[in-house]
Amino acid sequence: MYSWNIRGLNSPLKQHEVVSLMRRNKIDILGLMETKSTASKVTFMHKFRLKNWKFVSNVAVASNARIVIYWNPSTVNVDMLHISAQGIHVLICSLETQISFAATFVYGYNTISARRDLWEDLKQWNHVSPWMILGDFNSILSQEDKYNGNSISNYEVSYFRNCCAELHLADLNFTGCHFTWSNGTMWSKIDRVMVNSLWFSLPGKLICISVILELSLTIPQLQSNLAFDKFVLNESSNSSTCGLISLGSWSLFPVNRQKVFQAHVCIIFCKRLKFLKGPLREHNRLHFSHISDRVAKAASELDCHQTILLHDKNNPQLLLRDRNLRMNLVNLKAAEKIFFGQKLKTAFFQRMWCRL
Repeated sequence: MYSWNIRGLNSPLKQHEVVSLMRRNKIDILGLMETKSTASKVTFMHKFRLKNWKFVSNVAVASNARIVIYWNPSTVNVDMLHISAQGIHVLICSLETQISFAATFVYGYNTISARRDLWEDLKQWNHVSPWMILGDFNSILSQEDKYNGNSISNYEVSYFRNCCAELHLADLNFTGCHFTWSNGTMWSKIDRVMVNSLWFSLPGKLICISVILELSLTIPQLQSNLAFDKFVLNESSNSSTCGLISLGSWSLFPVNRQKVFQAHVCIIFCKRLKFLKGPLREHNRLHFSHISDRVAKAASELDCHQTILLHDKNNPQLLLRDRNLRMNLVNLKAAEKIFFGQKLKTAFFQRMWCRL
């Protein structure tokens, strides 16, 4: 059972990450927060990537699908009980053990006043059976849940604390990082898994729960203005390095305008394209070869480094390396998106050619 603030699910690459995560970890239930998807986008994701799964979202009561829950109908049964803009309340039953419990996936608003409705919803949904609440609360419980930044006030945490006290909620035991959100200088625990007192009456270890660490990444704008004599390369050249290589190779192509211009312009164009072949092939090898493996390696390296950083958060060298690793991962993911986008376009044009 996973919960993930995905920060947008419309990108095909992000959808690929979700499907890969589900297959790799054999997930039964996945709650996605902040999908920024419309009803049609959620349906499209289900139809073309997770057609054997079932889903429910709160798109009907929110401006978009702030929360989407996917589950495997061959292992669990999920019945929706209540729904709001900040939470989806469901009843989960294991088809293997026939044990059931209530679960609420939460994605709180960013402001204290807007989150009051969430606390009232939770009080209304209070269950007299084992109950789990998980997701992105966008709120902390105490000063221990925040590192660096301004000190918290009682006003910031009072509503959340009172709600937890009234419902007898407590954090479920966890391993790994205590803090779940960071912008590089400030750390806080806003994603959590909470249970009521009846939860511990359930026999044995029923499920494995994970709240994926959410990090604030700034994605740089990629250079895409690469025009050579009214000719624009396709999206595979979306990098400044490729632009410099291609512009240089294009301009260095030996053209004697007095002699060669007597030839047809298409011949000159083809020769210039051939002259670009070598530099572009080398650029592709350096920046796009084995791109998925490089993304996985960069993500693993960043994860290991952040574990070290948690024990020495004010170390300037570790903070600098953390920023560099993040930027490297973002750039590699952007390159992976371009790579698979080109493959999809190639496959599409091949199908169209076969039809002709």
